[in-house]
Amino acid sequence: MNKILSNILSRRSFHLFWILTAFLFLFRIVFIPSENFAIITISEIVLALILLSLAFSLSGLFKEVKPNPLSLVVNVGILSAVIFLVMNFSEPIVQLLIGNVKEKVKNPGLAENVISILYSLIFLGFAAYVFLVFKTLFYFKQTRNVETYFNTMLIFFVLTSIAVYFEQNEELSYISTTFYIVSVLLIIFNSLRISWIAFIVKKEKIYLLILSVVILILFIVNLVKMGGGHFHYQIISSVSLVLDRFLNVLLIYGAIYFSILFFTTLFHIPTAEAFDKKAQEVSSLQYFSKLINEVLDFKDLSKTISDITTKLTGSDAAWIMWKNEDDFTSIAQQNIGYYDAQLIHGFMLSQKKWDKLDQAKIIPIEKFEKQNELSEKYSTLLVAPLKAHGNIKGFLLAAKKGNSIFNEEDRSALDTFSEYASIAFENARLLEESIEKQRLERELDVAREVQRRILPSKNPNYPNLDISSIFIPAFEVGGDYYDFFPIDQNTLGFIIADVSGKGISAAFIMAEVKGIFESLSKVIRRPKEILIKANEILKGTLERKIFVSAAYGLIDVRNGTLHIARAGHCPILLIREGKLQDIRPEGLGLGLSFDNVFSDSLQEQKVDLQENDTLILYTDGITEAKNGLFEDFGEDNFRNLLLKFSSHNVQTITEKVIKEVSIFSQEHSQYDDITLVIIRWKQNIINNGEAEWQISAQQLKT
Repeated sequence: MNKILSNILSRRSFHLFWILTAFLFLFRIVFIPSENFAIITISEIVLALILLSLAFSLSGLFKEVKPNPLSLVVNVGILSAVIFLVMNFSEPIVQLLIGNVKEKVKNPGLAENVISILYSLIFLGFAAYVFLVFKTLFYFKQTRNVETYFNTMLIFFVLTSIAVYFEQNEELSYISTTFYIVSVLLIIFNSLRISWIAFIVKKEKIYLLILSVVILILFIVNLVKMGGGHFHYQIISSVSLVLDRFLNVLLIYGAIYFSILFFTTLFHIPTAEAFDKKAQEVSSLQYFSKLINEVLDFKDLSKTISDITTKLTGSDAAWIMWKNEDDFTSIAQQNIGYYDAQLIHGFMLSQKKWDKLDQAKIIPIEKFEKQNELSEKYSTLLVAPLKAHGNIKGFLLAAKKGNSIFNEEDRSALDTFSEYASIAFENARLLEESIEKQRLERELDVAREVQRRILPSKNPNYPNLDISSIFIPAFEVGGDYYDFFPIDQNTLGFIIADVSGKGISAAFIMAEVKGIFESLSKVIRRPKEILIKANEILKGTLERKIFVSAAYGLIDVRNGTLHIARAGHCPILLIREGKLQDIRPEGLGLGLSFDNVFSDSLQEQKVDLQENDTLILYTDGITEAKNGLFEDFGEDNFRNLLLKFSSHNVQTITEKVIKEVSIFSQEHSQYDDITLVIIRWKQNIINNGEAEWQISAQQLKT
C-alpha cells in the first residue's frame, strides 16, 4: 500500500492539483470575489482543473488497487457519513471563526477566503472520489460497450453545472432547467444498468442491502442540507456556483443510484443461493481442472477431492471408498469417522449391484438398520463412481444430516465432478508408475554397468588361438555369462553359462556365478571338480525352480588339449575339416540337485585339437529366436549357417550368425539373451622347443 501511495504522490496530476490549489488561494486573496466576469471565469476554470487533476490521481489509485464493488460502496458510505458530520457539526465552528456567514460571504476577508476554499476543497474531494466510484461501478461486469451512455451523462453533468449562470436571467433560465431534467433522466437510465450485483454471493447481497439503505438516507439528508439558503450552500456558492450545482447533481445521482441498487439487490436475494451454488460448482471445477494438470500425491489428491465435494454439494460429510483388490477401504474422510464411513458404505452395497454404476445416485438412508450405531444421524447419501478405463476403482460419497436432502442439481454436479476426479486419480497413478519406472531405469543403469564390468571387455590374445565373442541381452540386463581365466602361462580356462529366467534377478545370479568360477579357477584345475564345487556353493543361494546351465573348459595352449565338462548346457560344437560334431559330456544343471546325483551324472571329456578346429559355445537364445509366426530359428539353421561360413575367420562367422538371427526375428521381440563364443585352434609357434606366449593378464581380467 505504501508503494501504491508513493506512486500516486509522484504522479504529475497530483503535483498539478497542489499547484492549482495554491494558485486558487493566491487568486482569491489578490482578487477579492466580485461580479467581474473574467475573475469568475478564471476561478471556475481553476476549480474545474483542480477537480480533474484530483480525479486523474484517484483513478490511478483505482487502477493500482483494483477494489471490488462492495468495498467501493463501503467507501462511499464512509465519505457520505463524513460529509453528513461536516454539514451538521461544522456550522458553530465556522460561525465562531468568521462570524455571520451570510454577511461574510458577501464581503470576505483573508480568513473568510481561506476557510471558504478549504471548505470547498473538502466537498471537491468528495465529489471526485464519489464520481469515480460511480464510474467504476457503472462499467464493472458490463458485457456490452456502454461508454457512450456514461459519456453522454457526463457531458450533461458539465452542461448542467455551467448552465447555473443562466438562472440569473429569467428569459434563459429554461436552459438550466432543461439540462437539469435531462441529467436526472440520464442518471435514472444509467442507474438501471447495474450488472455487478449478480456476481456477489448471498451474504454480500444482504450486507449490500443494508448499506444501500444507510447510504441512500445519507445522500438524501446531504442533498437537503445542500439546498439553497443553508450556510453550506452560502459558503460553496460564494466560491463556485458550478461546484455547488455539480455537487447537487452528484448527490441526486447517489440518491437515485442507491435507491435502484436497493430494489435490484432485494430482487436478487431469492435466487442468490442457487446462483452461489452454481458459482461454487464452476469455481470448484475450474480449480480442480488445474489440479489435474499438476497431478498431486494420491493422499493429498484424495483429501482435496473430499473437501471440494462437501463445498460442491453442500454436504455435511464426504469420503472416498477405494478398491484394494476385492475389498473397499474408506480414505480421505471429511467430517466423518472411519467407522461411520465403512458402515454407510456397507449399507450402500447392500442396496444394489454397484459394479455397473454409470452415474451419481441419491440413496435415502433413514431406514438403515444400523443407524443407531452411527455417531451422527444422516438422511441421504450421494454416490458417484470413480472409473478408469471403464472399470470402477472406487466411489465418491457425500452425506447430509438431519432433514437436509440432496436434489437433482447436487447429483448432476457430483456426477460431473467425479469424472474430473477419476481423471485426476488416473493421472496420479500414471505419475507413480512413471516415478517407479524412472527408479527402475536408474537401477537398470547400475545393473547394466555392473554387467558390463563382469563380462570381458576384450578377448584374450594367444598366437595360436582366434577368439570371437558377443553378448546381446533380451532386456536391459541378462542372465547369460561367459568369461576367460588365465590359469597359468600355458592354460586358458573359459566358461559359458545361462541362468534360468531373465532380467535383473538373473543378472544378479550371473554376477554371483562369475565370482564363484573366478575364485575356483585359481585353486581347482579339473573342470568337473570346479562344477561340483560351484554347485555346492550355490546351494545356499539359488531359489527353487532357479538353475544355471554351464560349460567349463580348459585349453592347454601349448599342445592343444581341451578338457571340458558340461552342466546341462547346450552342446559344444566342433567344426573339423568341414564337418560339424557335438561335444556332449553328461551333466545336470547347477542347482537342480545338491546331492550325489549331480556329481555322479557329471562327466569330463578330453579332446585333442587339430589344426583349424573351431569350437562354438552358445546359449539357446540363438536357436530359440522366434519370427512373426512364433517359429524357432532352430538347431538345423544354426548348424548349417556355421558350416556355410566355416572357412571364414571367427569374427566373420560371429557377425554372419548374429545378422541371420536378427533378420529371422525382426518381426518378433528378442525372446532370450544371446551369447556366442567361437575359439579356433591354429598351428603352434615353436621357438627352440619352447612356446612363446604373448598373454596380457590385464586384458584377461578386465
